Amino acid sequence: MKSLAARVFAILLIATVAIQVASFGGMLKFIGRDVHRDMYEFMAADLDFVRNFLLSQPVWERDASLAGLNRGYYRLVLQPAGTVNPSHDNSKLRETVALVQSKLGPGVPVRPIAIEEGGKHVPGLEFPVDGAQTLLVLFADKEMPFAPPPIRVILAYLLAVALATVLAAWFAVRLATQPLSRMAAAARALGANLNAPQIPEAGPTEVAGAARAFNAMQRAIQKHLDERTQILASISHDLKTPLTRLRLRVANVTPVESRARLEADIDAMSALIQEGLDYAASEKLREQRAPLDLNRLVEDIAERGGDTGHRVETSGRVDKPYECAPRALERAIQNLVDNAVKYGGRAHIRLQNGADHVEIRVEDDGPGMPEELLHKAFDPFFRAEHSRSRETGGTGLGLSIARNLVRAHGGDIHLENRAAGGLTARVVLPLDVVAG
Repeated sequence: MKSLAARVFAILLIATVAIQVASFGGMLKFIGRDVHRDMYEFMAADLDFVRNFLLSQPVWERDASLAGLNRGYYRLVLQPAGTVNPSHDNSKLRETVALVQSKLGPGVPVRPIAIEEGGKHVPGLEFPVDGAQTLLVLFADKEMPFAPPPIRVILAYLLAVALATVLAAWFAVRLATQPLSRMAAAARALGANLNAPQIPEAGPTEVAGAARAFNAMQRAIQKHLDERTQILASISHDLKTPLTRLRLRVANVTPVESRARLEADIDAMSALIQEGLDYAASEKLREQRAPLDLNRLVEDIAERGGDTGHRVETSGRVDKPYECAPRALERAIQNLVDNAVKYGGRAHIRLQNGADHVEIRVEDDGPGMPEELLHKAFDPFFRAEHSRSRETGGTGLGLSIARNLVRAHGGDIHLENRAAGGLTARVVLPLDVVAG
C-alpha cells in the first residue's frame, strides 16, 4: 500500500477490529465469571436443599429419591461414611468448597475428592448427610459450564463491527486526505504551469497553513521567474542597438571576405538575441485563446516546409478545434518540426485523439539521443554533442520555447527514441480546453 489513504484506512480498520475482538473476548470472560459464580451459588443452595431433603427421608428410601435430583452437570451419589479418599489437588474446587461450606454451615464439613471412574479422574465434593452416609457431588468437568454465543453470532457481530468500521474509516480517511490530494494536484499543475490557480486557503488550521505556504511559494517562484524573464528580455533588447551600429560599420569594411565573416557573426548574435526574447516571452501566454483547427495548422506547417525544400509529412486527424493561443501553439509545433528537419532530414506530424487529450507527434529519422539525455534536451542552450552540434546552427532554445508554450496550455512535451531510429517529440494537450 503506497498511498497515505490506504495506509491510514488499513491502520484504522485493523486497529478497530482488533480492539473489538479483544473487548468482545474480555466481555465474554467477564460475563463468564459472573455466570460461573452465579452457578456456584445456585449449586451451593441446591446442595443445601438436597441434604435437608435427604435428612427428611428414611435411609432406605434415599437412593431412590436421589435419582431424580441429578442436575446433569453434576450428579449425586450416596456412600457410606469414610469410604472416599480426599483429593490431593483442591485448587480447582476451592471456590466451590467455600460457597457450599457457607451454605451448609460450619457443622457440616465439605472437602474436595477425586475418584476413578472408567479410567478417568472425576473431581467432586463430599459432605456428610448424617453419621452413616456422605453425599458425593461428582462433576462432569473441573470448571462450571458457560456456553459462549454460537460461532455464527460471534461472526455476525464481528462482521457488523467491521462494516461499520470500514464506513467510518473510509469517511475519516477521505476527509483527512482530500486536502493532501488537492495540494498534490496543485503541485502537478504548478509544475506544468506556473500561473495555475492557487489553492483555497480553507479547512483545518494545519491544512489552511499548508495552503498558505504553498500559495506563497508559488507567488515567490512567479516573482522570481518574472524578474529573470524581464532581465533576459531587457538584456536581449538592449543588445540590438549596438549590433545595429556594428552592422552599419561592417558595411564599410574591406576586403569583402572579412566583411562577410563579420556579418555572419552579427547575424548569429542577432538570432541568439531574438531567441532570448522569444524564450522570455514564452513563459506566459500574451494572446487571447481562440478555437484553432489543428488539422489545418499541421497542413500549413507541412506546406511551408515543402516550400523551403524540406520533407514534412502529416497523418491522422483530430475531431474538434482546440481552444488555445493560436500563434503560441503554432510556434511550438513549428519549433519541433524545424528541429526534426534540421537533425533528422525530414519530419512526420501525426495527429491523434485520446480519451482526455489531443496528441501531436513529430517524428524524425535522425540519430536519436541517449536515454539519459532525453530529459535534459529541454534545458535552455542544451546540446547533445554526439547528435546535435553547433554546425547545424540554432541557439539551443527551440525545445525550451516549445515546452514553455505547450505547458502554458496545460500540456507537456516528451521526447522518445523510435525503435526504427530517430526521435519522436510527443505533445500532449488536455481536452478540458477543447472548443465546443
